[in-house]
Amino acid sequence: MKEQEHQLQVSCIKWFRLQYRGRLIYAIPNGSKRNIVTATKLKAEGVTKGIPDIHIPIANRFYHGLYIEMKVKPNSPTTSQKEMMNQLHTNGYKCSVCYSLEDFMSVVNEYMHCLE
Repeated sequence: MKEQEHQLQVSCIKWFRLQYRGRLIYAIPNGSKRNIVTATKLKAEGVTKGIPDIHIPIANRFYHGLYIEMKVKPNSPTTSQKEMMNQLHTNGYKCSVCYSLEDFMSVVNEYMHCLE
């Protein structure tokens, strides 16, 4: 499942960079397995459980930016991911869960359509 999610996210990032050249997008590598030393260092640096996989730090007319959690079916967001997305939404960010490249394209195009 992790490899499928990885390939999906790679495809989404490639599509975005071709479709929206010069616009900002980046991945947040929160979910991979790490040894205890690295995990401890990253936690001290601010890595936070539940942060969505992708951030597009571009404000539109309604939101400060867009966060996207990538999943492959039958997986669904964890409790900590749902809680974090609720907090982000409360603070003015759009948050979505995408299960395919088509989902991602639809969410991003709709979001970008609302730029000022």
